[in-house]
Amino acid sequence: MDSPLLLPEILLYVAPYLTHQDVVSCLKVCRQWNQSFTPLIFRTITAQEDWTTAKDFPSLPSLIKNAFWVKSLTLKTTVGLAPFLEQCTRLKTLVVHGDIFSKQQDTIWAELTSLVRHNPLIERIFLGFNRQNSPSTEFLRAVFEACPNLNRYESSQGKYEDQEQVEALMKVLRRIKSVSTRYESFTNIPVDTTGLFPHMQDLTIKDAKGLSIQSQVDLVCQCPHLQHLKWTVCRDMFFPIQQFCDRIPAACPNLRKLQMDGCGIPYPCDLSRILNSLNQLELLAFCGTAIFSRTFRSMERHFRTLESLDLADCFSVKSWMVQGVLEGCPLLEILKVPYLIMSDVEVGRPWVALRLKQLRVHFRTTILWGAKYISEHEATFRALSRLADLEILDVSCFDLRSPAGLHFQLDLGLASMGMMRKLTLVNMQNTEQIIGNEELRWIKKHWPHLTKVEGIFHNDWDQHKVVTKDLREYGVEVPDQMRPDPDREDSPWAFDPHQDRAETDYEEIEGDHEDADYEYYYSDTEEPEEVVDVGDIIEPHEVVFEGVADDNENGDDGDGDDEGGGMVDDEGMVDD
Repeated sequence: MDSPLLLPEILLYVAPYLTHQDVVSCLKVCRQWNQSFTPLIFRTITAQEDWTTAKDFPSLPSLIKNAFWVKSLTLKTTVGLAPFLEQCTRLKTLVVHGDIFSKQQDTIWAELTSLVRHNPLIERIFLGFNRQNSPSTEFLRAVFEACPNLNRYESSQGKYEDQEQVEALMKVLRRIKSVSTRYESFTNIPVDTTGLFPHMQDLTIKDAKGLSIQSQVDLVCQCPHLQHLKWTVCRDMFFPIQQFCDRIPAACPNLRKLQMDGCGIPYPCDLSRILNSLNQLELLAFCGTAIFSRTFRSMERHFRTLESLDLADCFSVKSWMVQGVLEGCPLLEILKVPYLIMSDVEVGRPWVALRLKQLRVHFRTTILWGAKYISEHEATFRALSRLADLEILDVSCFDLRSPAGLHFQLDLGLASMGMMRKLTLVNMQNTEQIIGNEELRWIKKHWPHLTKVEGIFHNDWDQHKVVTKDLREYGVEVPDQMRPDPDREDSPWAFDPHQDRAETDYEEIEGDHEDADYEYYYSDTEEPEEVVDVGDIIEPHEVVFEGVADDNENGDDGDGDDEGGGMVDDEGMVDD
C-alpha cells in the first residue's frame, strides 16, 4: 500500500470475514477514534505560505470541515483560506506574522477584523509587523468590542501615526492582564496615560520610540496590580532612575518580577538604587549591565524570595557572587550566570538553592593536574548531586579559548550525580571533555530522562563520533558539531582565582563614584549631550513575541517560566 489504511478502509477490507456484531463493534471504534483524535489533530494549526502544496497540511475541505476544533491559529498567509477562516469560531490564540502585512496590504486587516469579530473566545493575540504597519483602528475596535475574554496582547515593530488608533489601543489595554510592545513607534502622538489600567499584571515596554520617558513612567504607574515589568528604553534616552525609585514601588506595590537591560543605565550604582527601592522580588533579569559589588549587595536583600535570576549576559559578575547566590537563595529554581570557579565551591558553604530546575554556569578549574584538580571536581560534583530536581544543566562557555570547564569523568566524581534522575538536557560546549565508554554507560543508566546533549565529547574526533552515535541510538538528540581546527590556538587550561579577586578589588577602587548621588534625569525637551552605551543589546528581529502561542485550557501561556522573550520560527513560538 502507498499509505496506511484508515479505519473505514480497514473495515471494508476485512468486512467479508466479520460477523454482524464485529462490524458494529468496528463502527463504534471508528466513531470513538474520530471523536477522540479529531479535536487534538486540529487544535493547533499553522498556515504556511505554501500550505496548498504542503503534503503534511490538511486540505482546504478538511480545514473547513474541522474548523470548529481549531483553538490556536498561526497565520503566515491568508491567501485562499477565506472559507476556512469564516468557519473558525472557537479560537483562543491568534498569531499573525509580519510578512503578511507587506504582501497582503489591501485585504489583510479586513480579514483579521472579520476573524476577530466572530471569535469572542480569543484570549491571546500576537502580532508581528515589518516596521511599516500597525493594527488598523477597525481591528483594534473589534478586539475591544468582540473579545471580552482577551487577557494577553503582544505586538512588535508597529508604527502608529493616527490618534484614533492609539485611543483604540488604550481601550484594549485597559481591559487586559498582559501587554507587550516591542520596537514600536508612536509618531508625534501623545498617549493618554491618565486612566488606570486596573487589570494589568504583566507589562513589557521595549524601545518604544516617540513615547516620551515621562509617558512611559506614567503608563507604568497607572498599573496598580502590576507584578511583572520588562522595561528597556531606547538607546538615545537615559533611564529614569530617580522617577523609578520615587514613584513605581509606591504605585505598583505588587511588583515581584523585573527584567531590564543596560540601555540608559551608565552607572552600577543606579541598579543598586532600583534594587533597594523594591521589596521581595521573585524574578530578576539583567543583560548588558555591569554587576559590581555594591549592586550585588543590593541584590542580596531579595535572596530569600528570589525564584529566578538571570545575569548570564552581564559583565563584571564574579565567581564569589555566584557562590553567594547558591548559598543564599533557598527558593531559587532558575539560575543563569557567566561562570563559577570550582575552588570557590570547594571552600564555600553548602548550597541552599536545592530547588534548582535550570542551571547555566561555566565551571572553571584552577589547575589541570594533581590532588587540587581532583578535589575541586569532587567538591563541585558533590554540590551538584544535591540538586535532585535539576532538569537542565548548562556548563558550556561561549568562548573557545575559555579556561577548562567541568569534566564529566567517573574518576573525578561524576558517580556522585546519580540522584539527578530528572535531567533532560546537558550542554557541555567548549569544555574539552574526555568521555569514555564507562562514562557513557553510566550516563545512560543514571539519567533515564535525558533527551538532548550538546558539545564535543572527546578531544579525539573519532571517539567523539562514537559517543555521539551511541547517544543517538539510545534516543538522545545530539546536534552536529564542527570538527575543531587542529591548527587553532590552544585554550588556556586553568583559571587564576586571584585574578577574579584582583579585578573586584580594582572595581571597588574605581567605583568610588558610586557614592555620588547622580541627578541626570532629562525632561522630555532636554537632550543628553552623550549617551553611555554599555553592552550589546539584541537587535530587533522581523517578528518578536514575549510568549509562546500555545493554547492551554488552564490559562498558561505555554512559554515555561515566561521570563524571556521569544521569536517565531518555522515551527512556531520558541524562547529566545
